[in-house]
Amino acid sequence: MLNLITPQYYWPNITSDINEFVKHCPVSQLNKKRKQKRFGLLQQVPPTSTPFECISVDTVGGFNYYNSTKKFLHIVIDHATRHVWAFPSKNENSETYINILKQIFQIQVPVKLLNDRNAAFTSSRFKKFLRNYNVKHLLTTGHHPQTNGKVERVNQSLVTRLKCKVNSTSTKVPWTKLLECVTNEYNLTPHSITKYPPAYLLLGTLPYDSPIGQNSYYEPVNEACNLALQRTIDYHNKNKIRYDARFVDKKFNPGDLVVYEEFHYPNTRKLSPPFSGPYEIIKQCFEVTYEINKPNPLTKQATQIVHISKLRCFHSPDKLKLSHE
Repeated sequence: MLNLITPQYYWPNITSDINEFVKHCPVSQLNKKRKQKRFGLLQQVPPTSTPFECISVDTVGGFNYYNSTKKFLHIVIDHATRHVWAFPSKNENSETYINILKQIFQIQVPVKLLNDRNAAFTSSRFKKFLRNYNVKHLLTTGHHPQTNGKVERVNQSLVTRLKCKVNSTSTKVPWTKLLECVTNEYNLTPHSITKYPPAYLLLGTLPYDSPIGQNSYYEPVNEACNLALQRTIDYHNKNKIRYDARFVDKKFNPGDLVVYEEFHYPNTRKLSPPFSGPYEIIKQCFEVTYEINKPNPLTKQATQIVHISKLRCFHSPDKLKLSHE
């Protein structure tokens, strides 16, 4: 706009006035993505030191075309050891997740469970199930999978391994029959961060004998768990430095106006505005999550809890002040 106006017009402070006008324009704020750092420094889930202190569960869909009636892959991961359990199923309702977790709880009941805000996880039946086992339930913020990063990375790894298995055979083997092999491979492979196989950290042994002797190859399991924890902490510290370099710290107060960056679905119309709003900050829930008065179409609630990285400040046109005023 500045290049369009200045060849024909001039007044004192023209540049600052035009910049302020554009800054407070509602249409511009909802439709233009400005090159600026997102809000919110990294807040990491504290590393766990013992198995079943915290587990995560997540689901990957889109498997219904691979010689099986089961189209969902449900993945459970133990945070301390990175051990994974995988379950195929036909649906992703609360009953399915309850049956899956019952199998996990037969090994040991976890202290905490972390998952996204899928309707199955927020149902009264699922919440009651966790209360019966005295499991603390943690939920991620919407459209922010980084909160549950461990299971998201495992999703990618298992799906990639399944792709290789499915596409390396000429026979049409159902993906469900290859899943156990893929999961075992993952659990028996030393993790890139801990340097130990997840199965060893969880069970204290491996289902095969090392050529030079298993006990001499890996430290005793208690010592290995302590080393795995320290390596995880070191990785988290380095990761936070890299992440925070791309973000800025920001605090909102109740009553502040913001716009929300909508999730870009594959079938989103090309000319749809990337932001919606303005919305009002109701309260700060945690360090980087806020409740705003944006209706939630899934839960039918009048508000949503969102991550600060999805928010931008909204500059009300009513507060526009030009130099001549």
